[in-house]
Amino acid sequence: MNPPYSRTAALAALIALFLAFPAQAGLYISGDFGMNFGSSMTTNGHDTDRASVCDEYINPQYATVTQTSGFEDTNCTGANRGSDSLWKNRFGSDEGPLFGLAIGFDMPESIFRTELEYFYRDTGYDDTSNVTSTGGTVFAKLGGELETAAETIDSVTSHNLFANLYIDFDNPGGITPYIGIGLGLGFTEMDYGGVFQRNIDPAAISTGDGLPNAAEIKANLAGTTTTEHEELDDTLFGYQLIAGLDYPLTDHLVAGLKARWVEYDSFKDKDEWDVLRSHASNLRRDGSEPVVYDIKVDDMEMFAVSLTLKYRF
Repeated sequence: MNPPYSRTAALAALIALFLAFPAQAGLYISGDFGMNFGSSMTTNGHDTDRASVCDEYINPQYATVTQTSGFEDTNCTGANRGSDSLWKNRFGSDEGPLFGLAIGFDMPESIFRTELEYFYRDTGYDDTSNVTSTGGTVFAKLGGELETAAETIDSVTSHNLFANLYIDFDNPGGITPYIGIGLGLGFTEMDYGGVFQRNIDPAAISTGDGLPNAAEIKANLAGTTTTEHEELDDTLFGYQLIAGLDYPLTDHLVAGLKARWVEYDSFKDKDEWDVLRSHASNLRRDGSEPVVYDIKVDDMEMFAVSLTLKYRF
């Protein structure tokens, strides 16, 4: 995870620039407030877990699993953990507030202007969805051994710092249309949760079939849950396309309307589970072999519309 101070670094940098730049011709400051509309997102999950029969809490005889016919290839102690633990999910689009601050400069005798912008967005997805498998065998158990497999995204927030370049188009009517492009970073947080719950009836558990202590494995596994609720975070590179209209209210004050589309690279973070099969997020009773999951989220896009107010020095 990123250090906590990264969440306010963008705003602190912009405030410092406001204080550092003396007022001069061509310089302006602006603020905007509006709504953002986050795109639908696909989550891809993976962890370093092993098969449940390799979990010492579930199967105290895990070290002898490969001695049973049909389980010779079960990876209870070797490398390459997690190859069978893959899942994905899809979340719909949603919206939330956006506000921003910027300091910019109109280049003399030019249609171009430059700007350093901070903006904050909070997209309240507040969505829980059942996951689907992308590989392995674990999700073949959905509806039987596995009663619940769901992920939740409560919100996605980001503090963004972008450098923008605009082109202003002269218009005799007083309204100035403009377009722009920007590059920057989004210090992003995602309120993530997951619940994976086994059937409480040992008879519904298929894990362990064929092993000498199958009844013990089924009894230990029945009703167990794997859960997580964590504030994941990542710093994302992004670019934005901007279009808007400005209208002068006075010689110094300008009101306007701005639309932007922002695309970021994929969001990625990892952590240990809060609870793994109703025990600590490791596979051994001595605390060894910790299990870490990672979440990758594609389609990190956002559209926003905002009202702007600009003061020209």
